[in-house]
Amino acid sequence: MTYFISMKAALQLDETIYPQIMAEGKIVRYTVINVLAMGFIHALFSLGFSGMLWSAEMPLAGKLIFAGAGIGVAFLMHAGASLFLWVFTRGAGGRVEFLPMYMYTGVAVIGLWPLAPFLSAWQAGATGTGLHLLLAITSLYGLTVVYSAARSASRLSPPRMAAAVTVCIVVIASMLYIWL
Repeated sequence: MTYFISMKAALQLDETIYPQIMAEGKIVRYTVINVLAMGFIHALFSLGFSGMLWSAEMPLAGKLIFAGAGIGVAFLMHAGASLFLWVFTRGAGGRVEFLPMYMYTGVAVIGLWPLAPFLSAWQAGATGTGLHLLLAITSLYGLTVVYSAARSASRLSPPRMAAAVTVCIVVIASMLYIWL
C-alpha cells in the first residue's frame, strides 16, 4: 500500500490501516515522514509569522537551526504524547507494548498538519474569532485522528478508550493548571 493511500485511510479514521502498515514494514518510514513534516511545517510558519523567514537579519544557517529545533521538538512532543496515551490506555486494560502506540500515533500526526499554521499564528500573537475557530476545528480533527490511531494501538473497546482518554485529559489539564 502506498504512502498516499495509507495516509488517506488514516485521515478517514480507518483504524485497520495501522496494523496493515506495520505488517508491510512501512510504519517506521511513515512515522518519521509525518512527524518530521509536522515539525518542519510548524517551524516554517513560525519563521513566517515572526517575519524572519524572508528577513536578511537572520542568516540561512540560523533559519536551518530553527527548523531543526522545530523538528526535534515535534519528535519529543510525539514521544511524550505517545507515552501519556500508552500509560493511560494500558491502565484501562490496553495493549502492553509501547511501540505500536508510538508508531501508530506517529502515522496519525498527519491529522495535525493543518493545525500547524494556525498554532504558529496564535503563538506569534495573532488573535481573533476566526483564528480561534480554526484552531479549535483543526485541533479537534487532528486529535480525532490520533484517538483513532491510539484506539487501534491499544485494542480497547470504545467505552474503555473514552475513559482512558478522559483521565489522560484530566491529568494534562491539571498539570497545565498547576503550571500556569
